Amino acid sequence: MATAPLMSAVERLRERGQAPATGPISVRNLIRQVQPDRRGSVRGLMSKVFASTATFRPYAVILCRFKGDPPDPAREAPIERFFQRLFTPGTGGVIEYWRSASLGKVDVTGSRVFDWTEIDIPRAKAGSDKDHGGIGREALIDAAVNAVNRRGGEPLAGFFKPIAVFSYDWADEAQQQGWIDGSADGQGRVSAPPHGHNGDFVAHEIGHGFGLDHDGGPQNQAYYDPCCVMSNNNRFQPDGWPVNFAPALCLPHLMQMGWMYPRRTYVDTGGWMDRPDGISVPLGPINRPIARGNLGITLALRPRLDWDYYLEYVTPTGWNVGVNKPYLFIRRFGNVPGVGAATSQYLALIEIPDRPDVAASVHESMGDTIFEARLTTLQPGPVIRVTATKG
Repeated sequence: MATAPLMSAVERLRERGQAPATGPISVRNLIRQVQPDRRGSVRGLMSKVFASTATFRPYAVILCRFKGDPPDPAREAPIERFFQRLFTPGTGGVIEYWRSASLGKVDVTGSRVFDWTEIDIPRAKAGSDKDHGGIGREALIDAAVNAVNRRGGEPLAGFFKPIAVFSYDWADEAQQQGWIDGSADGQGRVSAPPHGHNGDFVAHEIGHGFGLDHDGGPQNQAYYDPCCVMSNNNRFQPDGWPVNFAPALCLPHLMQMGWMYPRRTYVDTGGWMDRPDGISVPLGPINRPIARGNLGITLALRPRLDWDYYLEYVTPTGWNVGVNKPYLFIRRFGNVPGVGAATSQYLALIEIPDRPDVAASVHESMGDTIFEARLTTLQPGPVIRVTATKG
């Protein structure tokens, strides 16, 4: 995971014409050119580059007690330590996660964990499901914000969104009723243990804060994508963390947010459909910009279908290490009933054989397209060659 941000920084410099468009890059020369605040520091180099390319989105993390609940150090101290570390630069938490997952386009540095504060709602009313006597997610978030504002001296102005953190799963723990759930209302987040005090849950809810919806599957299932934080499948535990973290953000969401490298994305507006032999394009992993190939492919299906294929090559490295094997992922972006107005939809995948002389293929039925993928030894990378032909 350590090399991905550096390569992203180099790619952003290349986009701006501040580094050679192709070929090897000398880190020493880059440091001399960028002149980071800390002389000779690679970390300082990345920080200075991302400071000029990223949008800062600091979060206000509010640790909440319910009305009438006394302090409980045994329960609360581990939660506070976790969130303090999660939002501290250099720990490999959500700051590094979102810097890497957004390819250097968003930075949650400057987030702050506020001390425990009592909200004006008792735990018995705190469920996120209004149909079962709870007050709803939005009200929980509002209560957390109001509690900090009432306390005074710690204004929330300047933070992008609030994250309300609670120390209980349920309004009624004995009966497991009134689940205190994560919010997807676009106004803030709610987090609760044990599912909420994980890197994957927090990163996922921050994704909602950026306007991302759950991924869909081939039959319009939610949370279906095997390799995207907005589905949260194939999680893993990074070194030094006893909790799960999520995979990275998939190509359709990167394109949706405008975070993908434009110069590294191959775009075909539909001409490939008229060729008897289809189209064949080299493709490298998004988290390996050093690869001598495209890092994303979009193939339009117009005029027959008004959507595009999004093709992404994923290797089990970095934030995607939980996927275990290298795959070509085939997705689309559009309306998914029951999931969201418009979001990423996973359609199919191909496991990449480990020998260049062996190809693997799949027929994607929604667009009636045959995809084939194989390793290539022509481009350093790793790089695969993807072929698409109409069925």
